[in-house]
Amino acid sequence: MASSQTLTTLFIFSLLTISYAATDPFKLTKQTNIHFPIRKNQTSLQYYTTFEAGNPQSRTKVDALIDLGAQTVFFDCQPYVSSSYKRAACRSNRCKKALGSVCLWCNSTPRPGCFNNSCGVNAFNPLTGAFAELELGEDTVRVTSSDGHSIRLNYDVPKFQFLCAYLYVNVLYDLPGSNTAKGLVGLARTQVSLVSQISSLFSVAKKFALCIPSDKGLGDIFIGGGPYYMPPRTEDQSLNLSSTLLVINPVRTSPVSAYGEASDDYFINVKTIEIDGKRVSFNSSLLSIDSNGVGGTMISTVVPYTTLHSSIYEPLVKDFVKVAAVDGIKRVASVAPFGACFDAKTAPKTIAGPAVPDIDLVLEGKTIVRFKMYGSNTMVEAKKNVICLAFVDGGAEPRTSIVLGGHQLENRVLEFDLAASKLGFTNSLLILNTTCSQHRQS
Repeated sequence: MASSQTLTTLFIFSLLTISYAATDPFKLTKQTNIHFPIRKNQTSLQYYTTFEAGNPQSRTKVDALIDLGAQTVFFDCQPYVSSSYKRAACRSNRCKKALGSVCLWCNSTPRPGCFNNSCGVNAFNPLTGAFAELELGEDTVRVTSSDGHSIRLNYDVPKFQFLCAYLYVNVLYDLPGSNTAKGLVGLARTQVSLVSQISSLFSVAKKFALCIPSDKGLGDIFIGGGPYYMPPRTEDQSLNLSSTLLVINPVRTSPVSAYGEASDDYFINVKTIEIDGKRVSFNSSLLSIDSNGVGGTMISTVVPYTTLHSSIYEPLVKDFVKVAAVDGIKRVASVAPFGACFDAKTAPKTIAGPAVPDIDLVLEGKTIVRFKMYGSNTMVEAKKNVICLAFVDGGAEPRTSIVLGGHQLENRVLEFDLAASKLGFTNSLLILNTTCSQHRQS
């Protein structure tokens, strides 16, 4: 029998081993990824995630808007107090890596977001159009790992770079959330986006997946690849992905990008649009990106409902109304901003939403690839007993012909493989009797 001293030694060694595994950013197994929750603000219809930043003795909880095309991470540093925070000096290598544009000076007492000769990087609020030059800094952030089923371990990740909004609170207006600090996390291809930093720090695949919830439940951001499990289903959803190429728009689409840079937003190549298998007729040249960066199809987590060029929107609505009438779905007065609304009592309910005509985006691929949308993704309840086609007229001269919005992305797994420049996606999870609301993390 082992002595009490030996048992005590083994116990202490076990504690040290567990602690090390939970704090060393390089101990992920092959079947593990990094996970962040997704919440939906039911009023603004925006999606946000939550994380903690700062030294362990004084962490600040941050609610941050999820923006697929944003270049950086930034948040409110007014309530932020951390002894481990370090600002990036102007013209330093870290500053260049983050595309720093100016040198900032501050006459107040030094604190995060207010140091002299610090690196200033442009930040943009896509909800208000406000932008500011914020101080680039770095500190520890806490993240969690997942095996695709549940949350596994917490990790304190040092030297995570972000922008500190202290003097420029206008860039924080209208951002969703309820905790002490509000901010934004960018998921673009830039070196200082959330995805690029986490995948580099943990030496995992440069890919991320979103499972966006439609209700008050918690969805998922997975960084590093699958598996992705959506109980009660037992299959790994990373094995059920259809795929299409991600397209680079050669012209910037963000006001904080430098002239001459390619866009950081994610585009896909839509070939046609079908309603119940029949092609919608419009000028197909609108689906291509021209030499000025105009046209094409962009994916957005910030735009609540898909917006369409008027020349695409009008025939789509016309065809949808015609097919819906044949199916006995009664049209009623429109409710702004939607152009076609219906009596909900004439559209039977199914597990995938109202029984209305399907809308398919036919995408570029080796074979026919369809991004299929059932009633849950095409319709929205505008008021009692009234459902509306959840697409919006984007006008006659929009920069982008189709902006695929959040409502159309909900309750399916979307995997952005940055190394292969490929988008993978599942069909609606609702037809599998599951959703993106998995409550893996509170």
